Amino acid sequence: MMRVFRLFLVTTLAFLVACSSYDKKELYSEGVSEQLATLRKKEIKELAYELFFSIPQERDSAVVGEATLRFSLDSAQPVIVDFRNDPDNIKGITVNGTAIACDIRNEHIIIPASASRVGDNIVNIAFVAGDQSLNRNDDFLYTLLVPDRARTLFPCFEQPNLKANFTLSLEIPAQWEAVSNSAVSSLTVAGDRKRIKFETTEPLSTYLFSFVTGNMSRCEYKAGERTIAAYHRENDEKRLAQMDIIFSQIISSLEWMENYTGVPYPFSKYDIIILPGFQYGGMEHTGATLYNDATIFLNENPTPDEELRRALLIAHETAHMWFGDYVTMQWFDDVWTKEVFANYFASAIVEPLFPDINHSLNWLKTITSPSLSEDRTAGTTSIKQPLDNLSNAGLIYGNIIYCKAPVMMKKLVEIMGEEAFRSGIQQYLKEYAYGNATWEDLVIILDSKTVDNLLEFSNVWVNEKGLPHIECSVNDGIMRIVQSDPLQRGLLWPQSFEVTVIGKDTTNVNVTMSGKEFVCSVAEDARLLLPNSDGRGYAIFLPEAPSLQWLLDNWHTTIDETARQSYLMTLYENYQLKRVGNEEFAHTLLKGLKEEKNPLIASTICSYFGEPLRSSTDRNIEQSLYELSQSHPLASCRTMLLRLLACEARSPQIVSALYSVWKEKNHPLLGESDYMTLAYELAIRMPERCDDIISAQRSRIANGDRLRQFDFISRAVIPDTLLLDGLFESLMEPENRRIEPWTATTLSYLNHPLRGERTVKYIRPALDELQEVQRTGDIFFPRNWVGALLGSHRSPAANYELERFLSDNPGYPVLLKNKIMQAVHMLQRANK
Repeated sequence: MMRVFRLFLVTTLAFLVACSSYDKKELYSEGVSEQLATLRKKEIKELAYELFFSIPQERDSAVVGEATLRFSLDSAQPVIVDFRNDPDNIKGITVNGTAIACDIRNEHIIIPASASRVGDNIVNIAFVAGDQSLNRNDDFLYTLLVPDRARTLFPCFEQPNLKANFTLSLEIPAQWEAVSNSAVSSLTVAGDRKRIKFETTEPLSTYLFSFVTGNMSRCEYKAGERTIAAYHRENDEKRLAQMDIIFSQIISSLEWMENYTGVPYPFSKYDIIILPGFQYGGMEHTGATLYNDATIFLNENPTPDEELRRALLIAHETAHMWFGDYVTMQWFDDVWTKEVFANYFASAIVEPLFPDINHSLNWLKTITSPSLSEDRTAGTTSIKQPLDNLSNAGLIYGNIIYCKAPVMMKKLVEIMGEEAFRSGIQQYLKEYAYGNATWEDLVIILDSKTVDNLLEFSNVWVNEKGLPHIECSVNDGIMRIVQSDPLQRGLLWPQSFEVTVIGKDTTNVNVTMSGKEFVCSVAEDARLLLPNSDGRGYAIFLPEAPSLQWLLDNWHTTIDETARQSYLMTLYENYQLKRVGNEEFAHTLLKGLKEEKNPLIASTICSYFGEPLRSSTDRNIEQSLYELSQSHPLASCRTMLLRLLACEARSPQIVSALYSVWKEKNHPLLGESDYMTLAYELAIRMPERCDDIISAQRSRIANGDRLRQFDFISRAVIPDTLLLDGLFESLMEPENRRIEPWTATTLSYLNHPLRGERTVKYIRPALDELQEVQRTGDIFFPRNWVGALLGSHRSPAANYELERFLSDNPGYPVLLKNKIMQAVHMLQRANK
């Protein structure tokens, strides 16, 4: 007995010593602090969850549950369990067979040391589940727990590096389907209820646990020994006919990843669920990947962009099975490490699926361009961002981690070589299988495969924010390429790219920026430099005036498609900096569009027209675009132009023509979503016909989920200002913004550019609500909220409201402020 007492004393003292190095205030603070996560990772081992939820038929009735947490401890100690919910929703706690009363505070259940023991521990908690992450609709619901929402649903250890095996049981209405991370192991029906138990999962982080249940249809696809099931709520046969394409792209993605990594698909099954109103394009839950129906089911005549976007999304979510699910980041400051691989490998996966596409060009369009759109703003961030508490993890997401990180990765592969990189990736997956790793862990492996200094490369590209400005000049046969840090820190970004030199002859020079300046001799008669002609560079390129003018006049004549796309992007960045005027930019776009034969470049041109159209006084441009929407040889370009004009048209003649397109509802290139958008936009432009337009569009919609969407959003396009103000006020309540994509669209229509100054009054209250939007919303919602609120404003009055808010909140949380500054770039540009 004395020996046992001494052992207890030693282990307890060891825990107290361990805790003494931590700030106890931080350990017990709201959210999940990095200190708490670090401590728990050391102490908690062999973790497993057994979860039960009883789902009622009625959306407003409570979901009750039980959670059994099994884990091992090296010493008896206090155990901090996360539960972000009303403490009254804890209905009972049993620890190692004994019912106890616990301290519940600051979103934690604190189990006293006296209740825990050395070795195996079993904690059973009865609770009422929080609704925040259940995404409840009238006849279906789905969980979405990334990055820290599992604790809103059930008591758990909410951190990515405490992986666990999950065993789930559900009690649901008998007519509902249910799907989760693993296969069904048993099913029993009793009256109007049924109980389903699922197999135990492989080790998962809490954010990857998921289930979906409700009225859904199910279909299967078999390929060899693989069987994939899809659950959906679609009733349009033309959309459902796309399932074979969707399934085949999933299979191709799985096979590509298995071949590249040398690791067979590491989970027991692969099913997908296609959902209306889903917050993201997709979410990589193992065995139960969720997709947004609007992204997966395309219109009858999709554009090449849309087809590529769907394939990239499927490849992205599939790549996550290895990067993010199989090997997961230690902490969410490294969340980018899963997203970089998902996008980097997705681009490689889709190449053989679209052999006729210029994939270098598509990389510029889908990776480089979105990264620049955020990196040029005052809200830009480093790829890896510090994170002290998991409650802020959602704010780390954005185009920097999704797009700039793959740009960086491509440059890293250029340095070390494809084979060495692949060898490093395979070693990384082998060493950290079903576990957790940091970026530094990977860099150490990759660094061992090359003589180059990857740590130095990583420091500037990963740990520092911003991008270089690169000036290009030529004089007396000397070409000079100089990079500078616009944030004046003296940073230098190592990279290589091509510059086209034009004189009597045209030559291409490969530029390697290893320092501040690259200088080389060129032909004595060289007079123009066209930077980044191969698209490999990542910077704001600043050509000299003659070269910039040449680009304005001649970019569209460039035969090489990658160079043509790159030059167009360079012009756009110089337009952003006001080195190119509004009218001349609009006219060069129009000139290029008339001749463009590549659908991806044509799509880029259309996407660049929004700002020039709003700012231009030349209404002939609008008329020319409408004529091109009827005559351009590319069908996809005609589609994109109609969509552009639907959102930007000002002239009565064009609005009338669009009204005819909508009313006749038989345009061969437009689908249901296009007609819904046309109805919204026409209702704003033609207030006298608003009621008729909304009523007629409602009658056309056969799918119940899309009708709910239309009814939700169309409230924002009516002319009654009192009702609009009431709608805006309703969005200040979290319950009224549960379906986030619909909410963001509604807010954008409330702030439609045609509504002018009267919507400025919405800015301050909506900004004041932003912290609550972050607390109650999912990861992309804060950025989407401020984008919908401020994206269309250009007036001094709107800018004043922004500046007043920033002045009144000098200590505003940095990560959240970054989202504001990313969204207001065009507003601030207009007021400089």
